[in-house]
Amino acid sequence: MNVIKRQAFLSTIFSYGGVVVGFISQFFLFPTFFDKEEIGLLNVLLSYMYILVQISSLGFNAAGSRFFVNFRDAKHGHRGFLFLGLMVCLSGFLLCSIGVIVLKDWIIASNDKSRLFADNFYFLLPITLATVLFNMFDNYAKNLYDTITGTFLGQFVQRFLILLSLLLVVFNILDFSQYIWFWVLAVSFYVLPMIWKATKLEGFSLKPDFSVMTPHFTRQFTTYSFLTILTGFSSMIILYIDKIMLSKLSSLGDTGVYSTAAFFGSVMGMSLIALNKASTPIIVDSFASNDLDKIKTIYKKSCTTSLIVGCWIFLGIYLNIDNLFEFLPPDFESGKWVIIILSIGKLFDLATGLNGTILALSPYYRYDTYIMVSLIGLTILLNQILIPIYGINGAAIALAVATIYYNGIRYALLWWKLDMQPFTIDIPKVLLIMVLSGLAVSLIPVTGGTKFKTVIDIAYRSTAITALYGVIIYWSKVSPELNTAMRSLWQNITSFGKK
Repeated sequence: MNVIKRQAFLSTIFSYGGVVVGFISQFFLFPTFFDKEEIGLLNVLLSYMYILVQISSLGFNAAGSRFFVNFRDAKHGHRGFLFLGLMVCLSGFLLCSIGVIVLKDWIIASNDKSRLFADNFYFLLPITLATVLFNMFDNYAKNLYDTITGTFLGQFVQRFLILLSLLLVVFNILDFSQYIWFWVLAVSFYVLPMIWKATKLEGFSLKPDFSVMTPHFTRQFTTYSFLTILTGFSSMIILYIDKIMLSKLSSLGDTGVYSTAAFFGSVMGMSLIALNKASTPIIVDSFASNDLDKIKTIYKKSCTTSLIVGCWIFLGIYLNIDNLFEFLPPDFESGKWVIIILSIGKLFDLATGLNGTILALSPYYRYDTYIMVSLIGLTILLNQILIPIYGINGAAIALAVATIYYNGIRYALLWWKLDMQPFTIDIPKVLLIMVLSGLAVSLIPVTGGTKFKTVIDIAYRSTAITALYGVIIYWSKVSPELNTAMRSLWQNITSFGKK
């Protein structure tokens, strides 16, 4: 548990450091120096990329995590794990690349009718390859209990490089057609330090070794990989089909507005992502040793902790939303409701904690595949119906409904199959504290009129939220782990002040 606490804490720090950097880029620089269509293009490229990455990996990363206990042997190079991973993932990428080239005209015709997407279509391939390799080596490191490096590179370094590349546009060194080359480099570079770090971990080897791959184990591994291809593909569809369908049913401009607003929903989920990465190898080992009590403990704590952090961020976003949009061009105003709708869905996601990870790593992983595959049809149908009626708000509603649907079913399945029910009285306590804190801070008069006064208003409103919400959370003792972390942080601050 101490491993989870330490790695989740450090990963969360790096994640939210990346959030600050990403916020500057996504919310200030992109909307100020790029057209909505150009922002939409970059996000559509990323949406296609994440879907292609999931297909290219051919389920290896998920299966590799699930069965790494069979490979783990540092003295023998972890039994050819990396060689097998490279062979599978590069083969998958090659097949995907052929498919992308063959289907290019159909994909382009299905999107915004401007030439922007067509002219930059092939940038999909290098960013997909880089991300496939990054995910594979990050997964290898995670299986060896190093979840920090991948988080630091993926959540902070990548966003920092994007910010640096944006400065070339800010200072009129590049126009958009030149900038996108630097953007591709910034998005892709993180794979190099990830590979370097992997080489430093005990047991690194690229030598082939198929001693583990007996006929029986190969069938197990292949079956799990195939099922998780479907699961992972469904997950990517849920997360990114909204942007793709917006570009098709509406425009790249609306996609740009939607993507800018959707950034806030992703911010809320950072703590759960960090917790997920830190917990996965522990959960795998616990299932292997049939230590279900440890998994139940992790499950309960993940729900409470992630919801506390998510509610704090939601308050900061909701109570500052008008202030934040003061810094955006007027045509981004329509994104306000997108933020609120997606945030509500994300709160439900946070409240159900690591349900997806536990189910996927359990003996009942097939159920997760069925759930996620069913979501493809539901998500596409919802977007197809709601986007023409409500535009970007329709896409947000579709994603929020899908999020509540699959988390609700996962929650019920874990309760039914494994007798794991993580909800305690602490969950409604956290929600009540959020509501009461929000109502109290909303009574503070708004200071506006100039950009400087708006910044001041954001600063003292955010400080009030943090102080009031943090104090109530601490004294309510809903999360002993967070209380310990808060005391440790306070001790470090006070001891630093005495030096």
